[in-house]
Amino acid sequence: MPAANPTRSVFFFGVIVLGIVLLYVGYINHYALNIPISDDYDLVRVKYTLLTQELSGWEQLKLLLEPENDHRILFPRLVALGFYAWEGFINYRTLIFFVNACLLGLLLVWGLSFRRQGLSHWYLLPVLLWYLNPFLYDVTLWGINGMQHTMLNLLVFSSLYVLSYFQKKGTLLVGLVLALMATFTNGNGFLVFPAGLAMLLVAREWGKSAVWSAGMLVALGGYFFNYKAGQATQVDFTAEFIRNVAISFGALSAGWVEAFGADPGTLIWLSFGLGYLTLLLIVLGLALLLFPVTTFSARSGPYFWVGVLVFSALTIGIIAVSRGGRDLFSVFTSRYSLYPIHLLTLVYVIVLAVVRRGPQRVIFVGALLFGLLFVAESYFQYAKGRDVRYRNLVADHFNWRQHRRLVTHFRSDLADFFTLDAYQRGIYRMSDFPLVGAERAMRARWSSTIHEVPLALTTQTDSIRFFGTPQQITQFTLDNTTLPDQNRGYYLVLKSHSGATYLLPTWPTPGGRKRFFTAGEVYKPGFTVTSYTENFRPGTYRIGLLTGQPGKYQVQSTSYALQVDSTSASLRIQPLSP
Repeated sequence: MPAANPTRSVFFFGVIVLGIVLLYVGYINHYALNIPISDDYDLVRVKYTLLTQELSGWEQLKLLLEPENDHRILFPRLVALGFYAWEGFINYRTLIFFVNACLLGLLLVWGLSFRRQGLSHWYLLPVLLWYLNPFLYDVTLWGINGMQHTMLNLLVFSSLYVLSYFQKKGTLLVGLVLALMATFTNGNGFLVFPAGLAMLLVAREWGKSAVWSAGMLVALGGYFFNYKAGQATQVDFTAEFIRNVAISFGALSAGWVEAFGADPGTLIWLSFGLGYLTLLLIVLGLALLLFPVTTFSARSGPYFWVGVLVFSALTIGIIAVSRGGRDLFSVFTSRYSLYPIHLLTLVYVIVLAVVRRGPQRVIFVGALLFGLLFVAESYFQYAKGRDVRYRNLVADHFNWRQHRRLVTHFRSDLADFFTLDAYQRGIYRMSDFPLVGAERAMRARWSSTIHEVPLALTTQTDSIRFFGTPQQITQFTLDNTTLPDQNRGYYLVLKSHSGATYLLPTWPTPGGRKRFFTAGEVYKPGFTVTSYTENFRPGTYRIGLLTGQPGKYQVQSTSYALQVDSTSASLRIQPLSP
């Protein structure tokens, strides 16, 4: 927003941006843990294979190029191996901070494009709020998955930016190199080529279009060389599937609507309508901006935005085909959340570019207020998702080191063949327990005061087929409705007479939007937790409540004991000496 004193304006803008970034980094630092999640174990497998097998250079390259869930992730693996060489082990906290550094780099590219189009730097503030909040938590708090998205999008945006705004000799080659890197960062990275080609064709750059097309063919051949399609790429084109694809494409185009909470039916149709309206507004706005332009101009042609539109729309289309065609609501998974934010930003910046300066300020203020509301809604809407995962991972951190078990998982002792050996070799390490001082409190004599925490236990037994063999599995659930939630949550400590100790997370109970906006409380009293009986050594365990804060934890005794074996669990209600 223009100011009378440009120097003062830039200073205050910088202070505000720094404040937003520092608050966001604090949020990431709070939730980032050095624990592998799901696909993160691919990095362990790759490093384990490199350490334990004699591979030629070609065999090593083939290993690094192996598809993971249908994606070639060469560069995320190379980044992880680079950090391994630096730190001596795969540190997932480091990878998470790298993920978010890439996200900040992406915002820098957005800011540069704003300035290239003559827009005030102040107009970037709403965009910072849209990206730097918990709406993206499944991307920004996950090592390998995060790199497959933020690193990919940074490479794509950088390639399109170079292609759009630089005319010097050699910049086309830079754009091609960045595009090739994006192709081998995640499957949809290849879409940078049709996006770049669309930009060049709109700009009537026929010679560059031919060179770019040649690069696209090379990338396509390299990507699918010795490629085997996985389950995610296998679809059955029925009438229902095509209908679902059309609906989910529109819904994901405005997927940010999910942050405001709605029943499933309202969510799908509201986001569907807003999604197609978003795409229509972007296309009409670009047409208004591009129609008078007859030559490729680094300052007047918003071709970068054309590339972002094509890339985002094609990516959303692929997600709609691979996910939404089978399950409409799967497209609202947080890992896909970058792309609707791209489209939201495009609507905003294109409207700013189309209107005059007076209305620009009104639009900026409206976007800023929407951004603040979006941050608050995202914080509330995704609180339980991120807190449950955080608490599960904290418990996993302790239980894996003590028992080589992840008690919130099914068959955690039957992890991939390399997991335990890789851990023993130090390829990944469960070091720096997040609850500083908690282990000392768990080992020490528990408080003699009985803490009244009413608990209810339910069990459920299901019949399954595990690798073709019929089996029965039993889960137990502990519920409480009275204990107020605290900042980092409570944990239940199970301790047997022989000293075997397990740590269970507690999953909080959402208190509702009204409670959040009037009292500032995300959760109401109470918690629940579910685990598999087979993950515990058979025995009777005293139940304690781990409370406090880092360095000041204590375990308070409860009047309960849990008796558990591989197929059953029961709760004994009686005072037990600590």
